[in-house]
Amino acid sequence: MKKIISKWLMGDIVEKNTTNAPYEKIIKTLTEVVKENNFAVVTTHNMKETYKKKGLNIADDFEYRIVQICNAPKSHKALNDMSFDMGVMMPKSIIIAHENGQTTLRYMKMKPWMVSMMFPDLDIVPMSKMVTGIMDKIVKETIQKA
Repeated sequence: MKKIISKWLMGDIVEKNTTNAPYEKIIKTLTEVVKENNFAVVTTHNMKETYKKKGLNIADDFEYRIVQICNAPKSHKALNDMSFDMGVMMPKSIIIAHENGQTTLRYMKMKPWMVSMMFPDLDIVPMSKMVTGIMDKIVKETIQKA
């Protein structure tokens, strides 16, 4: 019941796209597409390496990276003109994983009204729509170009 109510109320918060393109090709292409869309890769968390460093037994084919991206001028403006609280939504993350022989890309796709509920004193809906649109564009272009 909880799952049905959540789906009805919020929809899909995690946007997942799947491709047959090789994992490493997606990583490389994503970096290029991010730049073409006036963002930069801030950091990439290679979870396979992180888990190995912690001594965990990781399957050889396990691949999972969290790629954090940012448009510095826009994030700076949001923090300074709107609220420092906006920082909890930054940077944006795109997850690239290897699953069942395919490559998947995921990102958080919160509905603008949900974001506005998080920041009730701010007119954040236009920005939320814009950011979600850019994230969707980056992921789709990455898959198309790979």
